[in-house]
Amino acid sequence: MRERTEQINIRVTKNEKGTIKRKARRCGMAAGEYIRNCALDRKIMEMPAEGFKLAYRKIGMARQYLERYDDTSKEVTLLKEAQAILMDIFHGREVDGDGGDEDLAG
Repeated sequence: MRERTEQINIRVTKNEKGTIKRKARRCGMAAGEYIRNCALDRKIMEMPAEGFKLAYRKIGMARQYLERYDDTSKEVTLLKEAQAILMDIFHGREVDGDGGDEDLAG
């Protein structure tokens, strides 16, 4: 890893500082790392919310359970597709194929 020896100091408002820290935390980064990545136009992704991760894990558990039984291939396929959709949403990829991102607007 490169040794960082140079500093850039900036002033921000209390609200800006809070916003930067909150956004950095959602991405699993320290504030300095977040600011550096933003300034260098690097891709920054938020970590998935706990509820998102829990839903993904529960789908996986249900899929594993169904895979033990005969004649559940349709259900297993649906669960695999649901997991793929969750991963596409997490990675910001379009999931409905119409080219718009209105479904990701929240």
